[in-house]
Amino acid sequence: MSLSQSQAGGGCPRLVLVVDDDAGIRDALADLLGDEGYTVVTAANGADALQVLRAQPSPRPCVILLDLMMPVMDGQQFYAEQQRDPALASIPTVVVSADMNVKQKAAAFAGEYLSKPVQVEAVLSTIERHCAAA
Repeated sequence: MSLSQSQAGGGCPRLVLVVDDDAGIRDALADLLGDEGYTVVTAANGADALQVLRAQPSPRPCVILLDLMMPVMDGQQFYAEQQRDPALASIPTVVVSADMNVKQKAAAFAGEYLSKPVQVEAVLSTIERHCAAA
């Protein structure tokens, strides 16, 4: 299991969970969001993400950035399990994927997605929209 946490000021409502099997992408997003004052928790796959979410019931992330293609438990399996858990179902999930059909696949996740390689401005505006509402 590869879990890490990056804390950079801010309060609990600015907590973001990044789920991606690529350590470089996880670290880059954690650094970017940490520099913007968010607290970031990362997980290498869906199973790790569920473990993180269930191990610490509070505070909840204001948003989850979720890769689709991962080993152990992929993004679609994670999302299905998340929706079955009443304590986790209300956390907004944004698909972040290089999948060529990401737009169609994201429709099952309330339709919000970011295509890899992600644009910094798009990531920040997406996170801010969700965390400002939290």
